[in-house]
Amino acid sequence: MEIFKIRLIDLQFYARIGVFEQERIVGNNFILNIELDIDSSEFIKENLSTSISYASIYEEVKKIMNKDWLLLETVAVSLKETFLEHWPQILSGRISIVKEAPPISGINGKCGIEYLF
Repeated sequence: MEIFKIRLIDLQFYARIGVFEQERIVGNNFILNIELDIDSSEFIKENLSTSISYASIYEEVKKIMNKDWLLLETVAVSLKETFLEHWPQILSGRISIVKEAPPISGINGKCGIEYLF
């Protein structure tokens, strides 16, 4: 089987995601990396309808990131569900979500999750 890996790299969003109330009030910066494996056996050169548009993927990500959530894991699962609903040719994927400034005393770095499906 031939596969295309469609990647959206370092997407940046400001969102209100977090367990702490202050995180949902103030918000935070997030970086997303998305990789989708699609069956390319039906691909026709120069025919976008036989692939997946980066712009369409981005629009779906933007909708999900504009909602308030408690957990990054929920965001990742919601993204997966949305992707599979819109594009059945997706075989598997990887979603990485990084919170740039986690409100945890002593952490000077970033925190995040990665979801493989």
